[in-house]
Amino acid sequence: MANGTRSTTEQVDVAVVGAGLAGLTRRATSSPPATRCSSSRRDRVGGRLLNQHLADGTPLEVGGQWIGPTQDRLAALADEVDVLQYPTYDEGENLLVYKGEPSRYTGTIPKLPAPVLADIGLAQLRLDRMARTVPLDEPWRARRAADWDAQTVETWLRRNVVTRGARELLRLGVTSVFAAEAADLSLLHVLAYSHAGGLLDRLLGVQDGAQERRFVGGSQEIAVRLADRLGPDRIRLAEPVRRIAQDDDGVTVHADGSVVRARHAVVAIPPALASRIDYDPLLPAARDQLTQKMPMGSVIKVMCTYAEPFWRADGLSGQATSDDGPIQITFDNTPPAGTPGVLLGFFEGAHAREWSRATPTSAGG
Repeated sequence: MANGTRSTTEQVDVAVVGAGLAGLTRRATSSPPATRCSSSRRDRVGGRLLNQHLADGTPLEVGGQWIGPTQDRLAALADEVDVLQYPTYDEGENLLVYKGEPSRYTGTIPKLPAPVLADIGLAQLRLDRMARTVPLDEPWRARRAADWDAQTVETWLRRNVVTRGARELLRLGVTSVFAAEAADLSLLHVLAYSHAGGLLDRLLGVQDGAQERRFVGGSQEIAVRLADRLGPDRIRLAEPVRRIAQDDDGVTVHADGSVVRARHAVVAIPPALASRIDYDPLLPAARDQLTQKMPMGSVIKVMCTYAEPFWRADGLSGQATSDDGPIQITFDNTPPAGTPGVLLGFFEGAHAREWSRATPTSAGG
């Protein structure tokens, strides 16, 4: 059901808070009808997946969009609901703007001064070697976990990377993956994430990398089809959960417009949002601290559309990297039909935080 006040308490087996992919996946949908429900504060499903459409109906993802190797569960989920994939455009030369000078290159190694390239290569070799020692299921059991968790990535870069250019580009690599500054991130967290994602080259790359493929119809289509399979009677949209009370017999979930009684509740939203719910009894102290200390990254996604992807005719891939400017990474985001041309850029980390405060007037609009 969508909006509307319910005067009686509904009885279900499991109440799921959140209607993103985590809240809509098989474990929340495989049971018999009417035994589970999912509640969302938004008026749509998908969480951080969101499609918008151009005037001609072309879907563009303003949320998450890519899939690559190691993301096997998402690939299986897309297959399950018949959402097809297609390759990200990755033909032609890439652009690097370094110290104000543009250069074109192919492959994964840009044209940089030899000392900077050597410094980056050595740092990446060391980071990859460290990442491999972090257990995927229990990263806190790594031999040097305490040491690595006590320092930020920025601390490590300052201590271990010699050239300024290498530090700047490695910081950019971190920001492009995590939408956060190197100074914001635990070194242990980055190493664990890198190991899980197939190490740095894969996290940053297109071919055989995390940006390798996209979804036909846009990534939110996966969530939409999962919701269709659940059925409208089991999804509560625009009903943010305010309170969850637990007793010996189960839980009572209080949302705007409804009250649900369940044997179990699954909170499938980011920790920063989960901390806004009133819990009775209170969460354990360690869990409460966790929700307070896990901020989300900051990113603004910008797309410019053109009649056609003109850069392709000039032999360019649309992928550009710059060591300066609020937008430092771009991709060719043109749909599979080849038109319109779409160029995608990201404001990330500190740049995203700064520009999120801008108004059309202050941004020059």
